[in-house]
Amino acid sequence: MEKLNIADLLEKYNEGNCSPEELAFVENLLLEQDPTAIELTDKELQAAEERSILRGQEIPAVITRKMNRPLVTFLIAASIALVCGVWTIFSVKKSTPDHYVADINPGGNKALLTLESGKKIPLSETKTGVVIDASRLTYNDGTLIHHEASKTFTISTPRGGTYQVRLPDGSMVWLNAASSLTYRTALKEDGGIRRVRLTGEAYFEVAKDKEHPFVVSTDEQHVTVLGTHFNINSYRDEGSVKTTLFEGSVRVATISSTGNPMRESTKILKPGMQAINSGNVIEIAPADADLAISWKNGEFAFKNESLEEIMKKVSRWYDVEVVFEDPKVKRKIFGGSISKFEKVSKVLGMLELTGDVKFKIDDNKILVTQ
Repeated sequence: MEKLNIADLLEKYNEGNCSPEELAFVENLLLEQDPTAIELTDKELQAAEERSILRGQEIPAVITRKMNRPLVTFLIAASIALVCGVWTIFSVKKSTPDHYVADINPGGNKALLTLESGKKIPLSETKTGVVIDASRLTYNDGTLIHHEASKTFTISTPRGGTYQVRLPDGSMVWLNAASSLTYRTALKEDGGIRRVRLTGEAYFEVAKDKEHPFVVSTDEQHVTVLGTHFNINSYRDEGSVKTTLFEGSVRVATISSTGNPMRESTKILKPGMQAINSGNVIEIAPADADLAISWKNGEFAFKNESLEEIMKKVSRWYDVEVVFEDPKVKRKIFGGSISKFEKVSKVLGMLELTGDVKFKIDDNKILVTQ
């Protein structure tokens, strides 16, 4: 059993190096102790608000913003024991639940390659990506994939799968779960346009080529770029298509019933902005870039999101069915982050720390019971 002094834990917290369990521990103390005994500087309060794993809870307004730190004096008098990764202390009532009798593993590298003939090639789960050019199809470590000649390729990931693709022009694509990317082997169409078709979600790093624009088409829109980094979330059950730009510039245009771009609904996106396409109208808003590609960086991250939206992500990545016993619970708002390579019980346990919701795992189904 490893003993860790509270002062050391607070130092880790201030440096932003706490694990999710440590964050929950410290910030539960901030929320649960006598407010008159907690005094924080503006900087400390802002850090707690920004890093809190329970962003769905508000830090009480009665917490004062003063320079002294009686909270530290209070905490140094205590110590915590780290036993099997679970933090406990006498005054903390909440901990990661361990009542799940079943558990579900996270997703991983899984994808299917479909050729023009309809032939399907399951891609290796021990590899992370494929490289396709006009004459060769290999994994990204150089291993050759045997296949017949094909003018088009479709790379599709199942629920619980993710994969990387390097296109013939050198562009890189990261596919999220339950997504697909379709393109011609030569990539370029008549007129020199580099075009791919996307369903689901993907992050793109497009190779620069001013002479040949790169177009990503979904059911709802066309995104045109020359060379840039961006993310598109086009899941059909999300209600809108979100395009987030990290570098360069892109043009986002909705598609009419005839399949052509609608000029009146065309927007130019700048870095740090997000286009939200709900159908016939595109709205532009500041983007939370880290949040938009948290999935690519190996995290579940959500900020002021409804439980319904959060559980859609859980359902896709863990390939599970989610059932709400009370539909009203869907509207509860949460925030937080955790590694997406944890078992599902860890994700559910983090949400349960708020005390606002409970879960039950039944075979390949998650029941939201409160």
